Amino acid sequence: MQIEWTEMARYQQQLQKIVRTLLPVRSATLTASECELLARLYLQPQQNTPILLSQGSGMKKEAVSRCLKALYEKDCIRKERQPDDERSYRLFITETGLAELKKGYESILQPFYDLWRSAGEDFEAFVQCADRLAAQIEERRETNSGREIL
Repeated sequence: MQIEWTEMARYQQQLQKIVRTLLPVRSATLTASECELLARLYLQPQQNTPILLSQGSGMKKEAVSRCLKALYEKDCIRKERQPDDERSYRLFITETGLAELKKGYESILQPFYDLWRSAGEDFEAFVQCADRLAAQIEERRETNSGREIL
C-alpha cells in the first residue's frame, strides 16, 4: 500500500497539532530539554555521562552539551571528574535541580494530564502506540548506525 504525499503531509500536520497542544503554556526556569536531561539523571542515575544522555534522549551531543552547560550554571547539576580519565566526568542532580525538575514537570505535564482527563482511553491507546513507534525508531537507528542512507 502506498500513501500519497498529501495524506502523509496531513498526518504530519496532525502530529504537529498534538505536539503544540502538549507544549507547556507557562514559562518555567528550565526548558523542556533541560527537564528531560534532569529527569534522566534522576530516574537513571547510572546513565550519567554526556554521551549516555545523548544516546538515551536521542538529542545531538551539541544540544546535550548546551543543556548541561545551562543546568550547571543554574546549579541544577554537579560534575565529578573520573579519576581514571581526566577528560570524562559524571553528572549528578543537585537539590536545586530536583526542585526545578519538579516545578518544570508540573508545567510540562499539565497539558498531558488535561488531555488524559478529557480523552481517557484514546489518550492511553495513543501513548501505547507512540511507545511502539519510538521503539521501532530506536531499533532502526541502531540497525542503520554507521550506514549512509539516501
